[in-house]
Amino acid sequence: MSYRKSAMMQRSTDHIYLQQVPRPLSAMAKSYPAGYAGYLHNHERAQFLYASSGTMKVASDLGCWIIPPQRAVWLPARYLHQTAAIGEVEMRTLYIREDACPASAPDRPRMLAVSALLRELVLRLTEMPIEYDEVGHEGQIVTTLLGEIDWAPLHPISMPSLRDSRLRLLEEALTKDPGDTSTLEEWASRVRSSPRTLTRLFAKEAGTSFHAWRDQLRTFAALPLLAEGRPLAEIADQLGYETAWGFTSMFKRITGQLPSRYFEKP
Repeated sequence: MSYRKSAMMQRSTDHIYLQQVPRPLSAMAKSYPAGYAGYLHNHERAQFLYASSGTMKVASDLGCWIIPPQRAVWLPARYLHQTAAIGEVEMRTLYIREDACPASAPDRPRMLAVSALLRELVLRLTEMPIEYDEVGHEGQIVTTLLGEIDWAPLHPISMPSLRDSRLRLLEEALTKDPGDTSTLEEWASRVRSSPRTLTRLFAKEAGTSFHAWRDQLRTFAALPLLAEGRPLAEIADQLGYETAWGFTSMFKRITGQLPSRYFEKP
């Protein structure tokens, strides 16, 4: 039996093959282990990335985003990105041929809301034959799915890409231990710089101050912990706050939402 015929008869996790099937849309269901780091790549087709369970981390030139199960990510064709897993992730990927992309689809990555109907349509599509009947019921499912996508942008918490080696050393250390309460002066000494230089570099590369950037990093670090359902007091302690209220106040200032409500459906 040929490779192509074999792939038609069963679900495939070969993303190259799935982008070559003679259908406007193909779907892949794949599991990723906790800590999967991914790699920088792109695809000939546009992608709709959705995790039916677990939390994704998606990096592009727009920064690094945390994507909870109630959200999806749109990636235009040939857009460089890297997808990682925070905890175990059940990924559902739609590959959409460019001529089949809705006219309202953006030409930049975007985080999107996932309605209950859209979720079920995505899951249904991953169970359909790869070369589904375009003119029958299966084709109607595809048409309904594309029409159900709400292209209104959501604004993910993202971390800017830092280029200076001193800032990257600082970022690496705080990513490993976001609860580190060292001052800017102490960090400057560690990375062999001066507080004035670091202040200037943060303003130039992150567009903000060190303290505001650190709050942003801590908020970013809190998201997978919140997605796991960790108690606020535990998260606050891990991120260097004396009280849960201190963490909650900072989180709401950054996101506009209470941490307990951040992952609620929009």
